[in-house]
Amino acid sequence: MSEQMKMAGESLGQDIVSEDAESAVGEVAADQGVAAAGNAEAAAVGVDEAPEGEAADEPTEEELAAARELAENNALADVFDDVRKQSADSHLVTPERWPEIGLVPEHMTAEDFEMFVYEWLEDYQAEHKEEIEAERAAERAKAAAVRSATRAVGVPPKIPNRRLEQIEADNEAKAAEAADKAPEAVEDSAEAESAADVDASVQVDNAAESAESAAVAATPAASEPAMASPDSAAEDDQPAEDDRSPFAGLRIPEGYRLEQIEGEWVLVEDENAAPVRKEIKCNRIKVLMGMHSYYLYDETLMTASYARWAFLAAEDNPVVTFVECVREDSRVYPRPYAAECLKNPPFRMTDEQIEETWQAVRDSGNYPDIERTEASNGDVYYYSTQYLESGYAASLAEYDAVERPADV
Repeated sequence: MSEQMKMAGESLGQDIVSEDAESAVGEVAADQGVAAAGNAEAAAVGVDEAPEGEAADEPTEEELAAARELAENNALADVFDDVRKQSADSHLVTPERWPEIGLVPEHMTAEDFEMFVYEWLEDYQAEHKEEIEAERAAERAKAAAVRSATRAVGVPPKIPNRRLEQIEADNEAKAAEAADKAPEAVEDSAEAESAADVDASVQVDNAAESAESAAVAATPAASEPAMASPDSAAEDDQPAEDDRSPFAGLRIPEGYRLEQIEGEWVLVEDENAAPVRKEIKCNRIKVLMGMHSYYLYDETLMTASYARWAFLAAEDNPVVTFVECVREDSRVYPRPYAAECLKNPPFRMTDEQIEETWQAVRDSGNYPDIERTEASNGDVYYYSTQYLESGYAASLAEYDAVERPADV
């Protein structure tokens, strides 16, 4: 085959391929046009239907409002539950804690939730003021009912001799009366023993007869051999009935379920359960307002004095903390305030910090009533001259540091 024929054949083949390609492209384009037209038509038909389908899936404004209200309610319940737990551990709670442990609802910021809790608690306790005061009065009455001491506890007074004589006479009369009744008691006990022997023999005979009857009843007849039920093995594999189950009568909290994990039944949260509205308990929650934040505690689990001390320590004002502690001990007990007390919780001050604070108190000139005394063993005490004289404060400090430990 000549070179011209080869070239002509290749040219012809290229033309055929080009025609086939153009034909294929045209067919694809036509198909795509039809498909595009079909899609456009479908889209045009479904324009009015899509929003209706989306609207059916989206919650309404009422549903969203109800969900937000439930989230806020449960967040409040969790906040006050946490306050009670922290109060039991001698800790105040500040709003900075809530974002850290995940108590802030998703639709609120930490700052908004902080103000929400404060305002809600203030409004609630104002509305339920009488109820809260009634609870406090009932607690005070209960505490007074179980109080045994009506005066300061100390050495009991000496019993007068005439009282001792009366006590001895009463004891002699009781002893004589007991001696007179002794013979009668002996006779009665003998009769009781004989009657008991007769009753015991009768009970033994009756027990023997009952045991024999039970043995006869339990022995199967020879003509009727004991046959195992075909379903007995299957019944053994079945779980216990409800009335015999260890969980019979168990009230499972809403939102939880029992699940067996590694052979143990445990209570776990049910992810598929509907949200549960928690009960808010905040009648005894107290608020202490600080310079930059507020502090919460439960007054049934933390005393007001300790809460005040913890508040002052958290506010990081050692001078005010020092002065208030010294004045309170001098006024309430009365007694001087040991410097060692400032090393304990919630203050946890060092010896250097205590000395620096004392110097700051003296240098300020604002607290002229605060004085210092020292026991013979070197222990340091502080007191307020508004409530304690210097000599009396020194003697109390010596007793507390030296004499009292020696008597123990």
